[in-house]
Amino acid sequence: MSAPAEAAQQEDFDKFFTVFDGSSPEDVSHARQLWSSLSLLPPLESRLVSADIRQRLPVSRPQRSSTAGPKIIAPVPPSVPALRQRQEERQRYVAMADQRREILALLGRQREQRIQKELISVDFKPKMKISREKPVKLQQSDSEMDQELVRQLQ
Repeated sequence: MSAPAEAAQQEDFDKFFTVFDGSSPEDVSHARQLWSSLSLLPPLESRLVSADIRQRLPVSRPQRSSTAGPKIIAPVPPSVPALRQRQEERQRYVAMADQRREILALLGRQREQRIQKELISVDFKPKMKISREKPVKLQQSDSEMDQELVRQLQ
């Protein structure tokens, strides 16, 4: 009875895994050999440790102090285009500084002219009333009224 049971299991098994149906026996053997040689690895994310991923942050190392001696760096002579560029920049900055001085001088002259014109026109401007005089006048008028009331009572 073991033979019919095995045959039934084989038929059930073949129902789900009939990959090589209709192929020559030689192709079937090659395909079985190929599939048995391949093994799929789990995805990288499912591994606990991976060679590609660093598991720890690097440890900071103490930096060397400069007390051992200053490092002497040999000065590298600047190239000709770099020198020319620096000279052009300096010329631009000097021109900008000159322009700034001229503008400030012009503003100073205009301010002086404006002040002179204001001093000339001061005599012809109407006099502005000072706000302090009004309360004083009110106090005088109040005191005058008080004096009149006192006179009427006498």
